[in-house]
Amino acid sequence: MKVLHVTHQYRPAIGGAEQHITDLSEELARRGHQVDVFTSRSLDYRTWRNDLPAYEELDGVRVHRFNGLRRTRLIWRVLSYGSYHYWRTGLPWYEPLILLGNGPVCPGMLFTIARRAGEYDLMHINNLHYAHAWVGHSAARLGRLPVVITPHLHAEQRDTYAVGYMQRILRGSAAVFADTPAEKRHIVERELNSEVVLSGVGMRLDRFPPLSTASSRQRFGLPESGFVILFLGRKTEYKGLDVCLEAFATLRRMGREAYFLAVGPETDFSRNLWARNMHLEGLVVRGEVSCEERLQALAASDVLALPSTGEAFGIVFLEAWAYRKPVVGARIASVSSLVSDGEDGFLIEPGQSASLVQALDSLAAHPDMARAAGEKGRAKVEQRYTVDRVTDIVEGTYARVVRRHRTLTG
Repeated sequence: MKVLHVTHQYRPAIGGAEQHITDLSEELARRGHQVDVFTSRSLDYRTWRNDLPAYEELDGVRVHRFNGLRRTRLIWRVLSYGSYHYWRTGLPWYEPLILLGNGPVCPGMLFTIARRAGEYDLMHINNLHYAHAWVGHSAARLGRLPVVITPHLHAEQRDTYAVGYMQRILRGSAAVFADTPAEKRHIVERELNSEVVLSGVGMRLDRFPPLSTASSRQRFGLPESGFVILFLGRKTEYKGLDVCLEAFATLRRMGREAYFLAVGPETDFSRNLWARNMHLEGLVVRGEVSCEERLQALAASDVLALPSTGEAFGIVFLEAWAYRKPVVGARIASVSSLVSDGEDGFLIEPGQSASLVQALDSLAAHPDMARAAGEKGRAKVEQRYTVDRVTDIVEGTYARVVRRHRTLTG
């Protein structure tokens, strides 16, 4: 098949959705399919700055990048204004402001897809939330190209799926790939699409080599002993960083030899948090790190704590399980579909630091239980969450959609 993947960002941009489409594209190319990727030239969704080359081939995938409109302070204000009035009134004329504010707005992508649609058998849009989804879907309709989509929607965050143009994209797609059973139910119950395929998100375990816990801790200035809690992700408010910090401080007051390693790109929210709490003993903060350091952070930890209230899936939980680490997440729809409470990790009520303290204290007090939970997580990844398994599902759906399209249009 000749497949066009349309995504907001692509390797080397960092993020769960970016990693998903990269792994899928490379595996499909390895299986002999022609895979082209149309994306922005950006590494950072906060600015959509045009940093990357316009074209390159990466592991058999032809990556075409388009210039996008920069997301300036004015554009952020446009998004805020449009969102406020849209959710207050429901009036459709605020939708273009949300589309513009979300970005990336890449006019060249629209015209190129419309012109070249006949070269492909199918378009796969990755991530519903950003403007490339509307661009790709609109151009595909002009070129009569069948579309499937992986929306990565957050059920708890309506701005990732409930804007009018987003729902029209979902309803107008030939198939929708869901990351979790909860996401599939969410889409079907709201009648956004009836052809919803549970594909999940996969990972390559060969990218997680064995690492020494002691040497990994040394990299971050952590002692060999002690209980290390890891937060790994972009330090936005909804990720639960403040809840983790509060729980860590409580554990220290309780007499636990606890350490908190917080790794990931900083935000205004996190900078303000550190300004008030950098005096805490046992706190180690790192910003955006290399892939090698990311793996070392996972190896250095005793538990991953990510009580996020807005996740489509949570691939970082799989990464922790790859290193046989237990996890703690918030009891939201997507994470509850992934983490088996009391088996491979714990689920806490969103925003409840007391519940997080209880879970972390239990893991610290019972290292055998923690190791068993990490082993169960590793087994779950091996059985259900590999790139090969996900690609099998996606590849089969592509073939079915293409056959149906040719029957209807032939």
